[in-house]
Parts: sequence; structure tokens; C-alpha cells
Amino acid sequence: MSGWAKPKAGDASTEPTVKYGVEYYREQFEKKRVTYAPIRMALVGKENTAKTGLALDIALAHTDKEIIIIDCDNSAQNTVDYLINNNGLDADRIRVIPMIDEMDDAMWNDDNTTNWVAVVEKLEWYTSCLGESNESIGAVILDGGSTFLKWCEFVMTARLINRGVIQGEGEGFAQKEWRERNRVFKSVINRLTALPIPYMFFTFHLKDHSTYVDTGSGKKELMKVGEKVDWAKDTQRFVSQQIFLTRVTKKGDKTAGVIADRNLAEGEFVIRASIEEMKGRNMEHLGKTYDVLQVKSDKIKWNGLPFTWND
Repeated sequence: MSGWAKPKAGDASTEPTVKYGVEYYREQFEKKRVTYAPIRMALVGKENTAKTGLALDIALAHTDKEIIIIDCDNSAQNTVDYLINNNGLDADRIRVIPMIDEMDDAMWNDDNTTNWVAVVEKLEWYTSCLGESNESIGAVILDGGSTFLKWCEFVMTARLINRGVIQGEGEGFAQKEWRERNRVFKSVINRLTALPIPYMFFTFHLKDHSTYVDTGSGKKELMKVGEKVDWAKDTQRFVSQQIFLTRVTKKGDKTAGVIADRNLAEGEFVIRASIEEMKGRNMEHLGKTYDVLQVKSDKIKWNGLPFTWND
């Protein structure tokens, strides 16, 4: 199995050790690979901002192969079912793989609590499986990247203990634990972006950024001062396109991250996509904003993005 280490049968001491020396890398250097301009896209937004829907829309427009959704939030199936029922989509084209699976015995401890180490390992192994099946897959969507980051936080101490880096759990998290969280998270993201699959999408949540501010009365209160993407630092380096999605209504709702636009009618809302990063093709759209979805008078109009990555 390529990528993640494959368990070997028999006594490891009697089996030959694989060496990756000059001949191996010379062979790798001489290989002729199919070249393409892949999508490595991060779709960022609050809940209900069509992140999964936009990723699917782009994937469906660019490949006729199978589309795999690695569902960390256990919510992608709702979007897929809507597309199948309302747009005549071929259900066989999309496969949703839930990471938290009630039928997977490995996911549960003896006391019926979630085995988070097994959940993270499952995603690592599935990443390896994607690499082996890449010829039949046209696109992959990691749906719920921020949820996966939280899982990495759940397992960071256990992973260090298993590797012998630390002896046991302390009273609080040290830098080693947080570095391990980021290492596990970035390792999977990096491997996914490196797979020979042309279209790769990641969805992430925006989270409120709060700090203590002076209220003018001599006291400080915790207040929201902005929003930031819920991912590990420098995750953006793994992607070539970043699209930020926002829900917009006439009055807005700051607490829910909904932007106000007085030009909209009462009861109408729009989901807008801002192109924050665009490397290679379509760079002329960088910094522009498009209405990808409109709801007015209970009628839904899907616009998507007005450009593609096709030749």
C-alpha cells in the first residue's frame, strides 16, 4: 500500500528491508506523468453557506468520473440527496463516506464512547486508499476540515503517548501536544493535495475571533472583533484557490455571521462567494464577488461561479 505504512505479514526481522536509494529515485525522476492544472480549493464560510454545494457543482462540471465525499460533519448526504431529487443527478456518480459510522466497530470503545484515535486513523487509511484508486476518481471533497482539526486535538496526547514522546497525560496541554495536532492534520491535508486526482476540495468553517476590550468603564469584556478560518496555521499553503462564502440578507445578523444588504428584499437571501486566492487559471477573478445562490419568493436560483477550469 502506498503512502501510509502497510503492515507486513510474518516476522519483521526476517523480511527484507525496502531501501529507497539512488536507483529508486532515478526511476521516479524518469517517470513521465500526466500533467494537468488541478483544483486544490478551500471553501470557507459559516454554516449554511453552500460550501459543499459549490464544491459539488464545480466537481460535476469538470469530471465524469466518481466523486468521493469524505464526510466529517455527517451532513453532506443532505446536499447530495437534494441534488439527486431536484436536479436529476445520477446517484452513482457521488459516493459519500461518513467518518463517524455506526456500523464500524472500530469507532467505539467498550463503554460505547467514540474512539477518536480510530476515527483519525480511519481517515489516514482512507487517504491511502484514495491514492490506490485514483484512476477511477475524478474529484474528492473533504467535507468538514474544521471538524477533522478538532479530532486531531482529541487524539494529540494519545498519539504522543503511543509514539513514546511523552509518558502520560498531564494536567494541561503543552506545546508538544499542539504541534502533534497540527502535524497529524497537515499530514492528511498534504497527502490529499498530493494525490494524482485533478480536483480536490476542502470545506472549513469560519469561527468568531474574540478578545478582551475596554468598555470605557474601567472593565474589560470579551467581544467579537472579527472572524478567522478554523484551520491549523499555514493550512492555506496547501491550496491554490480560496473562496469565502457569506450569507446575505436585508437586515443581516452579526451574531450568526449574516451580512446586511439593504438592496435585498424582505425574506430574500443571497450566498456570495468572494475569490480570496486564485493561482494559475482565472486569476482575473481574484478579489471579485459573485452571487452563487439566490432565494426569493421561496424560489431557489443557483448561479454557481461564472468561470471554469476547463481548457
